[in-house]
Amino acid sequence: MRLRNNNKRLSELRRRWGHGRKEDPHPQNEAYAALRLRTTGQPLSDQTQNDLDFPALFSFLDHTHSRVGQQYLYDQLVNPGASGSELQDLDNRARFFDGNPSKRAAVQLLLQHLDHSDARYIPRLLSSALFPRPTWLKWAAIDTAFVILFLAAALVYHPLILWLWLPFAINLVIHLRNKNNTLPFLRSFPQLNKLIRVTRKLAAQDIPFDTRGISESLARLRGFQRKFRRLSFGQTGGSELEQVYYWLLELIKAFFLIEIHTFFSLIHELENSREDIDRIFRFTGSIDQALSVASLRAADRQTCTPVFLPPGRTLHLRDACHPLIPDCVTNSLLIENRGMLITGSNMSGKSTFLRTVGVNTLLAQTLFTCFAREYRAPWLRLYSSIRINDNLLEGKSYYFEEVTVMGQLIETADDGKGLNLYLIDEVFRGTNTVERIAAARAILSYMDQRGHLLLVATHDIELSVFLADRFDLYHFEETFRKDQLCFDHLLKAGPLHTRNAIRLLELAGYPPEIIREANQAVSGK
Repeated sequence: MRLRNNNKRLSELRRRWGHGRKEDPHPQNEAYAALRLRTTGQPLSDQTQNDLDFPALFSFLDHTHSRVGQQYLYDQLVNPGASGSELQDLDNRARFFDGNPSKRAAVQLLLQHLDHSDARYIPRLLSSALFPRPTWLKWAAIDTAFVILFLAAALVYHPLILWLWLPFAINLVIHLRNKNNTLPFLRSFPQLNKLIRVTRKLAAQDIPFDTRGISESLARLRGFQRKFRRLSFGQTGGSELEQVYYWLLELIKAFFLIEIHTFFSLIHELENSREDIDRIFRFTGSIDQALSVASLRAADRQTCTPVFLPPGRTLHLRDACHPLIPDCVTNSLLIENRGMLITGSNMSGKSTFLRTVGVNTLLAQTLFTCFAREYRAPWLRLYSSIRINDNLLEGKSYYFEEVTVMGQLIETADDGKGLNLYLIDEVFRGTNTVERIAAARAILSYMDQRGHLLLVATHDIELSVFLADRFDLYHFEETFRKDQLCFDHLLKAGPLHTRNAIRLLELAGYPPEIIREANQAVSGK
């Protein structure tokens, strides 16, 4: 039966290779990213996550086999900070799994033991203060000592046995009330125990992962496993005999307050074992991440590995596409020592192109994988302002939100922490044309002078005149065929010379006098 089940699971794993989970990200995925002990890197801002449609992007990228790997992958993407050597290791490990199906299958089967939804709660154990020690805990030790002495005395003076019901009743109440303390850990404790066992087996596998420190961490966590076995977590077993055994054990635990002493001792031990838990979590998560990257590359999409250049204002993408868009039109760009200003009408592809550059930059620096034929750039800190929303609940207008976001970008341009890539779609679209163009010109010139990379999309053709000395000009355009608007979504060099807004009004059936007056206003007649 076990062999048949393994064969079935292996068949399913082979079928899934090259395919992601395709499930919506769980809110608990953020837990490890928030509680992790590693503090390097530049976190991806909420604004940039929103601009890059991060939930949908993560769902597409997630090819993991465990919830531990899923949370680790999420952390790597929202906290990009891996070094070049770490990314090269990731690439080598992904290639190893791609070329060794038997080793891959063995690891996948082990990781599936951590795919239970409760495994998402393991990162909660990384908190430095898991559970406050109650003031009455010292009296529990005195209570247990009294019960033992009372029981010993009863063995000598037998009538005392009749009075054992009193301490037993008191301790039973204390024991049952303590069940509320263990409730927050019903999910995390059993899954940590499982993580320890899976990590031990993974460390014994012949795979190219650094196991330094893993054995020591596993050894120090044996104390947790011993104490964990004393806690039942409400599992009564299946058969009647098992249930009788369970309740007998519960009575013994209650009489001597064994579970209470074990629980708080275990909590204290875990609070001192954060680094060991994090080490085995990262070890197991990194294995699943490498598998996920290998599976992602095995999908039917064009991918490449990035080439990282010395610091400088250079970005080269060849035949890049957005992975979330089926049959996406590919585009290329080459930036050298200048910004990039893109003009074009609505739906022409400006925002999608900015997101394509952002997604591939993020994936280059986190998964060492790009959806392009070529990616060459230095290490970049990624910032964006593509999708702005007003906040009615806080009484903030659209323009005020724009002012806030752009102000934050300007601050990062002056912090001197590294070379930044800015993806900006329409500066201050929430205000009047004259002031918008004047402010955009001043802000973009200011940020460009700080030596960063700027890719800016705009409807304002006038900006291309004012910024031509600092920015290379590109555009997306459209054509009309048989009264239908057609887009090729291809990036073209040079400024845009056509307009289509009034033509669209005409196609939409607006009254002729409106179209005539609008055209006269544009032509100055």
